[in-house]
Amino acid sequence: MKYTALIIALFILSPFVSKAQSLDPSGASRLYKPFKVDVGLNLTFPTESELTTGGGFYVEPRYGINDQINIGLQLGSNILGEGESLFNHQEATYRAQAISNLSLTGEYLFGKENTRPFVGVMVGMYRRSDYEIVDSDDGTIFNQVGNEVNFGVAPRIGLIAGKFRMNFTYHITGENISDFFSIGLGIQFGGGKIKNEPKKSYSTWE
Repeated sequence: MKYTALIIALFILSPFVSKAQSLDPSGASRLYKPFKVDVGLNLTFPTESELTTGGGFYVEPRYGINDQINIGLQLGSNILGEGESLFNHQEATYRAQAISNLSLTGEYLFGKENTRPFVGVMVGMYRRSDYEIVDSDDGTIFNQVGNEVNFGVAPRIGLIAGKFRMNFTYHITGENISDFFSIGLGIQFGGGKIKNEPKKSYSTWE
């Protein structure tokens, strides 16, 4: 699974790499400041039917190579809600999973207007905390699994409008960690438009 995720990540990242390599370091002037930090909340939807909708948060500092390409680092923590299902033919409660990630990020923004769509990918490590399946009637633990750490990849699309950012992400987290979709809503700090003030001319005569 981790090799499949790596291949997917390399395939998605290749347009960013080729675009960055073709940039002219002394090219056109920028419209936006390069440094920015996103802070936001996630609504999470697990792909496994035993779990239910949850939520989380993320922090993502980013640097703009130019006005179209951003690279960054995301620290996120998400919870997939607990649900009811059958385990060994008995009614059981699947306890909520807490999944955190530390991922490198890359994205390409279309256009240079104040409102712009983007596509991107995250690649990094996902960690799931202890996970339990318990008897719905008396609370007896049927199954308990310890911490799990995997390499994962997460393609995403989104929209930025001024300081507001929204993204849709599919987290492929590897074996023994639940894959999930997330809808992220956040605020961007920094990265605003560069103000080009006209140069002042000073007369030699008072």
